[in-house]
Amino acid sequence: MLLSPFETRPVWLLVRTKPKQEKLAVEGLAARGIDAYCPRVLEPRTHIRAPHTPVPLFPSYVFGRCIVSEGFHALSYCPGVAGAVRFGDHLAAVDDEDVEYIQQKESGRGYLVPSSVHRPPVKGSRIKVFAGPFRGIQGVVEQYLPSQNRVRLLLEVVSGKWRAQMDADHVRVA
Repeated sequence: MLLSPFETRPVWLLVRTKPKQEKLAVEGLAARGIDAYCPRVLEPRTHIRAPHTPVPLFPSYVFGRCIVSEGFHALSYCPGVAGAVRFGDHLAAVDDEDVEYIQQKESGRGYLVPSSVHRPPVKGSRIKVFAGPFRGIQGVVEQYLPSQNRVRLLLEVVSGKWRAQMDADHVRVA
């Protein structure tokens, strides 16, 4: 939603941060008395030694809750903050319900956990390929290779059964 810079009720403003400065921006806003929130998500590791820590759900953006007419300057001149998101003279804001919904989905963990992160494909499970050249084909998992995040599959195609190896993110349990 778009708001006037003279809004008198507390709202969640969309705040753009400097690159990779979300944590600094949240700490700076909190130090200035502005409620700040940076939703984070737990992403799957790209390789076995990669850290398994949450990352911002919206990179380079956080939410700051304040009364625009009172806290705008404190928000604008905060370390790590590039400025409030604007469309002409209006400021971008998020409904309280939307922020509460994201916070509720965190379930007290402090970050979101997508369902795909929990369950790697299990040997023998039936899957369906939803991306790539084999989209729509069903098969069975022969082996999951966690270090490469790939699966070896036995695919059922018109001419018979074929073995293939593909990215584990391209398959879903059927």
